[in-house]
Amino acid sequence: MLARLAMTLLVCGSGIRFLKPSSFSHILLALYGAAGIIYFVYQVAFRRHSTEIIRGIVIAHLTFELLVEGLLVNHVGGSFSPFILFFILTIAVSAMYFQLPGSIVVATSAGLLYSLPVFFDLSFIYEELIAPPRLAGMGISSDEAFYTVFLHLCLFYLSAFISGYVAQRLFVTPRELRRLRFETGEILEQMRSGLLTVDSGMRIVHFNKAAGDILGVAPDIARGKMISEISGGNLREFEGRILAAIDRNSGEDRREIEIYQPGGGGIPIGLSLSMIRDEGRNIRGVIAVFQDLTEAKKLEERMRATDRLAAVGRLAAGIAHEIRNPLASISGSVEVLKDELKPDGENLGLMHLILKESSRLNMILTDFLNFARVSRRTSDSCDLGVVVADVVKLAAGDSEVGDAVDITYSLHRPVIMVSGGEDQIKQILWNLVLNSAQALGGKDGRITITTEDFAVDGKTEMIKLVVADNGPGIPEAMKEKIFDPFFSTRRDGTGLGLPIVMRLADSLGGRAELESSGGEGTRFAVFLPRRRFEEKKPQVLQEVTAG
Repeated sequence: MLARLAMTLLVCGSGIRFLKPSSFSHILLALYGAAGIIYFVYQVAFRRHSTEIIRGIVIAHLTFELLVEGLLVNHVGGSFSPFILFFILTIAVSAMYFQLPGSIVVATSAGLLYSLPVFFDLSFIYEELIAPPRLAGMGISSDEAFYTVFLHLCLFYLSAFISGYVAQRLFVTPRELRRLRFETGEILEQMRSGLLTVDSGMRIVHFNKAAGDILGVAPDIARGKMISEISGGNLREFEGRILAAIDRNSGEDRREIEIYQPGGGGIPIGLSLSMIRDEGRNIRGVIAVFQDLTEAKKLEERMRATDRLAAVGRLAAGIAHEIRNPLASISGSVEVLKDELKPDGENLGLMHLILKESSRLNMILTDFLNFARVSRRTSDSCDLGVVVADVVKLAAGDSEVGDAVDITYSLHRPVIMVSGGEDQIKQILWNLVLNSAQALGGKDGRITITTEDFAVDGKTEMIKLVVADNGPGIPEAMKEKIFDPFFSTRRDGTGLGLPIVMRLADSLGGRAELESSGGEGTRFAVFLPRRRFEEKKPQVLQEVTAG
């Protein structure tokens, strides 16, 4: 901008000093000066200006500048005018704004403004222009004038090509590189996998946002530091893998390791290493790409649990019917014998024991059958709020729950449509409420049922149903077993309540998990696919009315 300002002042000053004081000259100089003032004011006032507006202003400014320079050259010296240098400066300036194409256009315009008055009489446009008769009067032949003009035109085009090439190298190429760097940087920053690049000295060169989230280190702090400086001893295995890759001069395919965030527990990650080499195949650094496998591990565990539940379901379906018929015969026969023989004392006690255990065995078989009957996904849907209200009423009058347990619920919206039939959702919720009540052990306690939206991939596609109690919680050693079939902490429990919950949730396209268990009690969460209210509105209203 300073160079452009100096050029404008120099051309304007030369025009005022050497051009004939006429209305044409004054108007042309005024327009040129006004275009220059508009350009400088717009550049200073609007930091984030429009490129198209700037290009228009510059084109107008250069046009007036060429006209002033054409008058100066032909008015003062013609082919031998010192003001020919102004043409070359203008050509160089145009290359900065419009690169090579612009500089060639300006060079052509400058050549026409310079050469036409030499060969044609244009005094009718502006008096005292150098015309062919005047050149002859100055002792300059037409051949000499031709060669002089030809050399200056060559000089104009040579200046245009050189300045255009230099501008291309100085402005366009770095701009393209900056754009490519920006786009590459954006891609790397938006990656969901952590990306860390270190040089051969283990100094961090690149560290994206996902890497910071996984490793628990801010990217701005990590860049430029050694891995050992940011890890605090929590990334020993991570650092060791990179060092080993450098030592053996080769990368490493995906390997599972464990890291530790500051103040947190262990995190399983999948790590892949690639080498960066120079032209001589020497190691310049290492690229580490890694992902947090926590959710993948949970999914893997849920799949294993689902497989176990499916196997038990097939087993239950196979044996339940084989046992139930003989059991009914045994209990029925004992009832008949008890009525006919009218035993007393020890014999009566044994008969009562047979009937009691037969009833217990029948309850286990019922759970077996419920477990085995869980079907795959259903197209039904129901209002979760209606189911919650029904289960709370049912639990209030149930002897297994007890009068000492206070059950409350809070729904985040009036109508919550979820996938699944009302009986399926009711069985899930009833088993969780019963499990919490049994954990309280008949003592005064509180069970809370809440709902909320749960986003999947940024969209609200699930409903989260939470059943929480203020009981003693689940011991740490038992947390991994609570969804296993037949695992129960109660002597008379079948160990099928929570497995049925998990299998039902899985069959509906959701999942069930232990969210927390400790000093504040236990929280179970069930994630159910959300349905749009309009899809089943008439049917749901009919069901609620009928109930």
